[in-house]
Amino acid sequence: MKTLLTALDFSPISQKVVDGAAELATAMNSRLVLLNVVEPVAAYVPVGAAMDVITAPIPMEPADLNLVKERLEQFAVPLRAKGLTVETMAVVSLPVDEILNQAASTQATMIILGSHGHGAVYQLFSGSVVTSVLHKSRVPVTVIPVHAL
Repeated sequence: MKTLLTALDFSPISQKVVDGAAELATAMNSRLVLLNVVEPVAAYVPVGAAMDVITAPIPMEPADLNLVKERLEQFAVPLRAKGLTVETMAVVSLPVDEILNQAASTQATMIILGSHGHGAVYQLFSGSVVTSVLHKSRVPVTVIPVHAL
């Protein structure tokens, strides 16, 4: 059975991404893996030309992966009721690296991502998970655009 890996960030477009992924999984008779990658909490932020360190003023708690998994299950349950095989994964890591790692470990035949539709200036300064995955992926990547919502 083929596997489609769908990375979700729980943004407002997540349901549309899941709906698109479910359509593809049904059409391709594939297993669907829903993945959320929680970025690790940074203890400090390097800034400036000298890369001075500024300590975060408020200690940040790491994400509770059980809560993340519960949120993923909220997407998975209705899909399973429709007869799809759905697995959920919650991982703390860097998003691009982990999406690619999970694509390899699950032997995904396709990666499905959503596009937030940020402009060129935003991507110039912050980059884009979608763009990085597109450049580095060894399997096809399907992008569900926000403009279709």
